[in-house]
Amino acid sequence: MQPDSSLRRLRMLLERILEEVFPDETGAARLQQVGLFTLIYLLQSDKEPVTASRLSAMTGQSDTQIGNQLKKLMAIELVERRKILNKQGRGYAWQLLVKDSAKARRLVKAIDKVGSKKKRT
Repeated sequence: MQPDSSLRRLRMLLERILEEVFPDETGAARLQQVGLFTLIYLLQSDKEPVTASRLSAMTGQSDTQIGNQLKKLMAIELVERRKILNKQGRGYAWQLLVKDSAKARRLVKAIDKVGSKKKRT
Protein backbone atom coordinates (compact mmCIF):
# COMPACT_ATOMS: atom_id res chain seq x y z
CA MET A 1 0.00 0.00 0.00
CA GLN A 2 1.40 3.40 -1.03
CA PRO A 3 1.05 6.28 1.46
CA ASP A 4 -0.81 9.28 0.06
CA SER A 5 1.12 12.36 -1.06
CA SER A 6 0.44 14.35 2.13
CA LEU A 7 2.03 11.61 4.25
CA ARG A 8 5.01 11.39 1.90
CA ARG A 9 5.38 15.17 2.10
CA LEU A 10 5.22 15.07 5.90
CA ARG A 11 7.83 12.33 6.03
CA MET A 12 10.12 14.23 3.64
CA LEU A 13 9.90 17.39 5.76
CA LEU A 14 10.43 15.47 9.01
CA GLU A 15 13.51 13.78 7.60
CA ARG A 16 14.84 17.23 6.66
CA ILE A 17 14.48 18.37 10.28
CA LEU A 18 16.29 15.28 11.56
CA GLU A 19 19.12 15.66 9.03
CA GLU A 20 19.71 19.32 9.86
CA VAL A 21 22.59 19.61 12.32
CA PHE A 22 22.65 22.47 14.81
CA PRO A 23 25.62 23.15 17.07
CA ASP A 24 25.13 21.58 20.51
CA GLU A 25 21.77 20.11 19.42
CA THR A 26 20.51 17.17 21.44
CA GLY A 27 18.33 14.36 20.21
CA ALA A 28 15.61 15.59 22.56
CA ALA A 29 15.66 19.06 20.98
CA ARG A 30 15.36 17.59 17.48
CA LEU A 31 12.44 15.47 18.63
CA GLN A 32 10.79 18.64 19.96
CA GLN A 33 11.26 20.22 16.53
CA VAL A 34 9.65 17.23 14.82
CA GLY A 35 6.75 17.29 17.26
CA LEU A 36 6.25 21.03 16.88
CA PHE A 37 6.43 20.85 13.09
CA THR A 38 3.90 17.99 13.07
CA LEU A 39 1.50 19.97 15.25
CA ILE A 40 1.74 23.00 12.97
CA TYR A 41 1.24 20.83 9.90
CA LEU A 42 -1.83 19.11 11.32
CA LEU A 43 -3.41 22.20 12.92
CA GLN A 44 -2.91 24.71 10.10
CA SER A 45 -6.17 23.67 8.43
CA ASP A 46 -8.20 24.38 11.60
CA LYS A 47 -10.50 27.36 11.87
CA GLU A 48 -8.39 28.78 14.72
CA PRO A 49 -4.96 29.95 13.52
CA VAL A 50 -1.83 28.23 14.79
CA THR A 51 0.10 30.64 17.01
CA ALA A 52 2.94 30.22 19.48
CA SER A 53 0.48 30.87 22.32
CA ARG A 54 -1.84 28.14 21.08
CA LEU A 55 1.06 25.68 20.78
CA SER A 56 2.29 26.67 24.23
CA ALA A 57 -1.15 26.01 25.74
CA MET A 58 -1.44 22.66 23.95
CA THR A 59 2.02 21.36 24.84
CA GLY A 60 2.56 22.85 28.30
CA GLN A 61 5.85 24.38 27.13
CA SER A 62 6.64 28.01 27.82
CA ASP A 63 6.41 30.66 25.10
CA THR A 64 10.22 30.89 25.22
CA GLN A 65 10.66 27.15 24.62
CA ILE A 66 8.21 27.23 21.71
CA GLY A 67 9.90 30.34 20.33
CA ASN A 68 13.35 28.76 20.44
CA GLN A 69 12.17 25.72 18.50
CA LEU A 70 10.26 27.90 16.02
CA LYS A 71 13.41 29.92 15.28
CA LYS A 72 15.18 26.71 14.30
CA LEU A 73 12.31 25.59 12.07
CA MET A 74 12.21 29.00 10.38
CA ALA A 75 16.00 28.95 9.89
CA ILE A 76 15.74 25.78 7.77
CA GLU A 77 12.73 27.28 5.97
CA LEU A 78 10.12 24.73 7.00
CA VAL A 79 7.86 27.13 8.92
CA GLU A 80 6.87 30.71 8.18
CA ARG A 81 5.06 33.41 10.14
CA ARG A 82 2.24 35.56 8.83
CA LYS A 83 0.95 38.66 10.64
CA ILE A 84 -2.76 38.43 11.58
CA LEU A 85 -5.17 40.27 13.86
CA ASN A 86 -5.30 38.85 17.36
CA LYS A 87 -8.49 37.43 18.91
CA GLN A 88 -9.50 40.83 20.29
CA GLY A 89 -9.01 42.47 16.88
CA ARG A 90 -6.94 45.31 18.36
CA GLY A 91 -3.43 44.00 17.96
CA TYR A 92 -1.43 41.51 15.97
CA ALA A 93 -0.32 37.92 16.37
CA TRP A 94 1.86 35.66 14.24
CA GLN A 95 0.15 32.77 12.49
CA LEU A 96 2.45 29.81 11.91
CA LEU A 97 2.30 27.84 8.67
CA VAL A 98 4.31 25.10 7.02
CA LYS A 99 6.28 26.85 4.30
CA ASP A 100 5.30 25.70 0.84
CA SER A 101 8.57 26.02 -1.01
CA ALA A 102 9.25 25.25 -4.65
CA LYS A 103 11.83 22.65 -3.62
CA ALA A 104 9.31 20.80 -1.45
CA ARG A 105 6.71 20.84 -4.25
CA ARG A 106 9.25 19.45 -6.74
CA LEU A 107 10.21 16.65 -4.37
CA VAL A 108 6.59 15.70 -3.69
CA LYS A 109 5.92 15.66 -7.44
CA ALA A 110 8.93 13.39 -8.02
CA ILE A 111 7.84 11.06 -5.21
CA ASP A 112 4.33 10.89 -6.65
CA LYS A 113 5.75 10.08 -10.08
CA VAL A 114 7.90 7.24 -8.72
CA GLY A 115 5.00 5.93 -6.61
CA SER A 116 2.68 5.81 -9.61
CA LYS A 117 5.26 3.85 -11.66
CA LYS A 118 5.59 1.25 -8.90
CA LYS A 119 1.82 0.71 -8.80
CA ARG A 120 1.77 -0.24 -12.51
CA THR A 121 4.35 -3.01 -12.21
